[in-house]
Amino acid sequence: MLIRNLPGRLLDRARNSKPRYFTALAVALLLIFASCGYEFGAFINLFVVGRPDDPGPYMSEVTTELETFVANARFPVAMAFLPDGTLLYTEKDTGQLRAVSSDGTLHPFPVADVPVANLGDSGLLGLTLDPDFANNRYIYLGYTVNDIPTDNALPRNEFRVQRCTMTEDFRSVIFGSDTVIANLSASGLPGHEGGSLVFGPDGKLYVSLGDRRLNTFQNEESQDPAVLAGKMIRINSDGTVPADNPYGAELMAWAIGLRNTFDFAFDPMSGLLFGPENGAGPDELNLVEAGKNYGWPTVQGEADTDEEMQFAANTPDYTGPLIGINRAPTGVAFNPGEVYGANLKNQLFVGYFETGTIDRFVLSDDRRSVLDTIEFVAGIPNGINDLLFGPDGAIYVSTEFNIYRIAPTIE
Repeated sequence: MLIRNLPGRLLDRARNSKPRYFTALAVALLLIFASCGYEFGAFINLFVVGRPDDPGPYMSEVTTELETFVANARFPVAMAFLPDGTLLYTEKDTGQLRAVSSDGTLHPFPVADVPVANLGDSGLLGLTLDPDFANNRYIYLGYTVNDIPTDNALPRNEFRVQRCTMTEDFRSVIFGSDTVIANLSASGLPGHEGGSLVFGPDGKLYVSLGDRRLNTFQNEESQDPAVLAGKMIRINSDGTVPADNPYGAELMAWAIGLRNTFDFAFDPMSGLLFGPENGAGPDELNLVEAGKNYGWPTVQGEADTDEEMQFAANTPDYTGPLIGINRAPTGVAFNPGEVYGANLKNQLFVGYFETGTIDRFVLSDDRRSVLDTIEFVAGIPNGINDLLFGPDGAIYVSTEFNIYRIAPTIE
């Protein structure tokens, strides 16, 4: 614990010195710890966002076992399965896309490698397959861009969405196939990147962009549809803006007033989009719909203060959360199968970075409200970054150091 507290101790001492010493030391610490490779990068990530050291014993609602599918991974975040069962995952800090065979064998060479700025929760965060992947082999990556090869510390103000074409054996991307379909400029401060990429049932690409602020700042631009920070955006697969976007054919914004939707998922039954929100205080689960305003930075959680209630009353498109979930929600997925029991099919599962737990949400018949929340799994170490259901129907979760499979026990 001493080394984790070291930056705070040094900064406290510097505050009691002259201002120029404090500024110089703060900058030096960020440069040293964030630019010297994965180990220091991981350290500064913990310092910025935190995670559980000891989540307690592994427990699950139904009988399961926690299996290590990929050991000693380097901060894996987003994951996707290919048609042959290969698992792709992004490495946040290195900017590499890695592949794992269905038997758990890690391919020795990266599938792709992009230049990332990785301070805080920046880095290679987004990954999704084209809806027509079987024919075009397109994959899409979302990352915080760093075009200065030797500098991996200073934050950048651009989140890039890049399309690549995979080779027929799925071992790499075709050289020269990289196509930047969107450069999404926002604030240059590190933090609150969002960064998830998901194709909707309408064939459009949805991208979550956080308000790009540290916890000590609030970004009023989240309320401006013309500014990308603090939004859910919607674009065509080539990066153009759909003509039916709610704020007009020139604006990418789909929904506004979002602080940091790290992941989201479409309900296969209704087509509705569900996205948890990481708040400055209360976290929340939102039903994210076209043209709606979710209140940030004025409203956090339910509108229950005088200022928040006034904002809600004066904002026609304001929409409150479905439910509060105060544990840093990260991975989100709907259960497509019955390996954990037929009654759990099509329920929403959300993993939490802060606690290493997974909840399942029972939705109403119209899929627009939450009837119940049940803890499905507890005791996953090192914080959950992402979760998805594999071709075998099991849940896979990425953490800071490993990828786990929640294996159903066969009786």
